Amino acid sequence: MKKNSGILVLGMAIALFGCKKDNTTMADVADGQSIVQPNKMELAAAAVSATVSTEAALKTAISNAQPGDVITVSGTIYLTSTLQLLKSGTSSSKINFTGGILDCSGISGANWGVKVNGSYWNITNMTIRNAPDCGIVFQTGGYNYVNKVTTHGNKDSGLQIYNGGHHNSINNSTSYDNYDVANGGENADGYACKLSAGAGNQFNSCNAYHNSDDGWDLYGQPYTVVINNCTATNNGYGTNGDGNGFKLGSAGQNVPHTVTNCTANNNKGSGYDGNGNAGHITTTGSGGSGNVKGLFNRIN
Repeated sequence: MKKNSGILVLGMAIALFGCKKDNTTMADVADGQSIVQPNKMELAAAAVSATVSTEAALKTAISNAQPGDVITVSGTIYLTSTLQLLKSGTSSSKINFTGGILDCSGISGANWGVKVNGSYWNITNMTIRNAPDCGIVFQTGGYNYVNKVTTHGNKDSGLQIYNGGHHNSINNSTSYDNYDVANGGENADGYACKLSAGAGNQFNSCNAYHNSDDGWDLYGQPYTVVINNCTATNNGYGTNGDGNGFKLGSAGQNVPHTVTNCTANNNKGSGYDGNGNAGHITTTGSGGSGNVKGLFNRIN
């Protein structure tokens, strides 16, 4: 009986510990560690950090991007087709795309350099140049953050938001020497948020100079755009360019745009032009000089 009793006790111990429930909760796991959820045993995907120097490697990293990833461009990458940012991060874990130069001179046809349809991207410390159309376009997605991005030498606007693009924040960036040769400079703005962009778009501490049409163009934009501490200089060098520092809407609209502490100097058109927009346009603290058609025109 003594021998059998030992076996019984051992069996009970194995059963007890073998059936112990996993009560691990999210609160029990430190930040940055892999999480094992009860009864699922699935590891959370770790963020990837990749440095790329070729078009193929860049497009692979972009197409596989997941929330929290960091994609860094090293040197200059020559694109032969539009770079499409279609994936999305999350509000708490954006996808980070940073560094380097994207030269778009090898893209054929009237195509954009970079298209951003995704949401929750951080795009920073980058130059986008020489696209056969716009340098970079944000559409359909939102909550993207741009900081220290330079767009120049593109054959339409340097940076454009339209087609439902919403809640994009453009900061500390510069757009210059954009010129649409085919139209005599009629369309290439430094920054365009026009025609059909969504709500919540803003520009902070940006600079637009020597673009063939306007510094900023809000033509046909149906929702309020906020522009703070920005500068528009010497725009309108194209034969057909309007050359306004800040074009703030169009006829038939009633949209209250806000332009605060901005400066418009030496533009071919007006410094600030409501362009027929009947909405109340706020220009608090904004000024400038040397604009051919005057500082303020058709501002309500």
